[in-house]
Amino acid sequence: MTEEDRKSLNYHSKIKVYRKEMNFGPGTAQLMLLVEQTGSLSAACKEMKMAYSKGWKIVKQAEEDLGFALMKGRRGGERGGHTVLTEDGKEFLNRYLQFADQAEAVLDQLFEQFFF
Repeated sequence: MTEEDRKSLNYHSKIKVYRKEMNFGPGTAQLMLLVEQTGSLSAACKEMKMAYSKGWKIVKQAEEDLGFALMKGRRGGERGGHTVLTEDGKEFLNRYLQFADQAEAVLDQLFEQFFF
């Protein structure tokens, strides 16, 4: 492999944290960040261009696997719904984001070591 070939290489990793089923990863984290910003699971799903039912399913599967609620809220009605992260959800999201950031930094170093 030439040096030019190596310089065109990239890598990708996806970190998931779970007990039994791989349900919490970058997509779930992004959804939670958007819920925190918008105060709405529906708005977060729209931002990610996914159906509300899919977003709800993603959250419920992650909650079931992790054993605690990530979000809480109320449904629609006249004033519309509102969703917030639970305290456990906020803490888990923050830990996940820190872990993923540090893991990515280590992977960047390893990629550099092995391919350049």
